[in-house]
Amino acid sequence: MLYVTPVNFREYMLQITVNRHEIKAVRIAKHYELKHGHYLNDTLILELVQSLDGEEFQADSKSKGIDYFAADIVHIGTDTKKKIYRLIWIFEGDAIDVLGIVNAYRRKTLKKGAMK
Repeated sequence: MLYVTPVNFREYMLQITVNRHEIKAVRIAKHYELKHGHYLNDTLILELVQSLDGEEFQADSKSKGIDYFAADIVHIGTDTKKKIYRLIWIFEGDAIDVLGIVNAYRRKTLKKGAMK
């Protein structure tokens, strides 16, 4: 279910567990649309987010007291070709129950936190 908010993200209800946090919602920032909107959309990002379920990740970087996480995910598209996508996210909410997608894009090679 989509919730439109007045800020620069869209929120979807989705139940998964990441880093032992029971996630109830995913907020997708609109930032990816600027450079990657021609091949990426919220539906694909939500599919990629679901592949994080049950996994543990170390923080990739920290800025202004916020931990940023990243993972490269191998996704098989409708054309049966394997494509690599990077998700960058933060944990949000008072109960750390919201996963905020900061950015998403395609990669040519696997790097950090590669998931096959």
